[in-house]
Amino acid sequence: MKKTLIYSITFISLLLFFFIPVIAKAVDDFEGYDENTEIIIKGSVNEVVLTRRGPVILIVDYKNKPLRVLTAPRWYLIRNNIEFQGGAEVEITGSKFYGKDGNFYLVARKIKFLKDNRVIELRDPLCRPMWKGMR
Repeated sequence: MKKTLIYSITFISLLLFFFIPVIAKAVDDFEGYDENTEIIIKGSVNEVVLTRRGPVILIVDYKNKPLRVLTAPRWYLIRNNIEFQGGAEVEITGSKFYGKDGNFYLVARKIKFLKDNRVIELRDPLCRPMWKGMR
């Protein structure tokens, strides 16, 4: 009985040791950035989607189709006085991917407002999120 308990605890500890990083990565999925898929697009912000968790999403009219742009967590945007308005003309540099829902997404690295040439950097030169470790 005692031996079985020790084996069980060891087995569970090993599972946690190897799988916790995998689970943590899945939670921060939108923070992944692939420079190999980076593109620059120009378009007009049609809608700003505020979610309870995760990034603020911009729906941008790109080539007459809606493109979902993942920006940054809402708390980070508020803390840095970053606000998005519908109708704003923008140039976005980001990493493209197809979501599980089949939609085309862009993880934004940099957003330039064409009206006043203001630039918002959402990722550092190594493409890490600017909000990482800021809480």
